Amino acid sequence: KLAVSLHSAIDEVRSQIMPFSKNFPLAELRESLEYWYSMTKSRITYEYVVWKGINDRKEDIDALVRFCKYAPCKVNLIEYNPIDDGEFQQADEATINAYIKALERADIVVKVRRSRGKDIDAACGQLANKNEAAV
Repeated sequence: KLAVSLHSAIDEVRSQIMPFSKNFPLAELRESLEYWYSMTKSRITYEYVVWKGINDRKEDIDALVRFCKYAPCKVNLIEYNPIDDGEFQQADEATINAYIKALERADIVVKVRRSRGKDIDAACGQLANKNEAAV
């Protein structure tokens, strides 16, 4: 099985989220994934966090749908767990639903991964991030 942290199917946005990805343009990633699929016949899983004001536009959704068409895949939309008023904020439910509808319309398997414990700042990533922010 292969899981890829994608988070954007637009190079400029992806580089903002994950600066190291500047060295690995999406076109090269897509070629590698197509090759991997041709050799394994295994569906690729894309991990995709949707953040408010970063990758929550219609063009982000459309780009993801286009990127997913190159090889059979599944998209895990991951609910972001915010800490305080940091740079990254959770996208609203309407945006998540727009992603779901667009992916399903394109016959792409999609699952929303939600974390428990948000209400007490104990969800995935919140405890470690809160401790780092306090140091």
